[in-house]
Amino acid sequence: MAARTHLYLLLDRSGSMEAMRDDVIGGFNRFVAGQRAQGPDARVTLVQFDTSDPQEILLDARPLADVPALTAETFVPRGGTPLLDATGLVIARAAVRAEHRRLAGKSPESIVVVTITDGQENQSREYDRAAILRLVKAKEAEGWSFAFLGAGLDAYSEAGGMGYAAGSVQAFAADGAGARAAWDELDRATTLHRLRIKDGLAPMAGDFFAGVKDAEADRDRRRRS
Repeated sequence: MAARTHLYLLLDRSGSMEAMRDDVIGGFNRFVAGQRAQGPDARVTLVQFDTSDPQEILLDARPLADVPALTAETFVPRGGTPLLDATGLVIARAAVRAEHRRLAGKSPESIVVVTITDGQENQSREYDRAAILRLVKAKEAEGWSFAFLGAGLDAYSEAGGMGYAAGSVQAFAADGAGARAAWDELDRATTLHRLRIKDGLAPMAGDFFAGVKDAEADRDRRRRS
């Protein structure tokens, strides 16, 4: 049996995300609808992070069919950006689940960790950049996939410092249209990943977006105009 994909979504809800709040909500809901259309072979863990809580679990290993809509009541931007702590905690959470499955004799999941943020690290207390880099590289060696969608910052520098490969990083415009484009890119890339896993193929190591970065192209095009 082919592995099931488990998507860990790490969603920044710091105060600066307010400018694109409605489009983040709509983009997430559209993303879930698109993934449902690809079949039931995936689960979603959705984690929000900010200064007050670097790991608020909104959904825990939820089958796609049971994922509720994100709303203005469940996504409320506030506070700062503890990006390193949020990343370390979600990796630890995924690793614990993977070990429990192994000990129970269950088939391993194809793990994908995706970060969506508009700000640079500024509030972490538990993890530093070197620790996250080591974690990411270790888990990539185990077959995990990591992707980073960033707006309003140097996404490549921020993600690269945490060990993310450039092919799995994408910048997008820090506005509503940019957020919509980012979620659409995530939908496309996640669909490709799931198809590979269902076909018994390995993930696209270090190239989650498969060489296509339409959200980034949209940002660059609008910058030039």
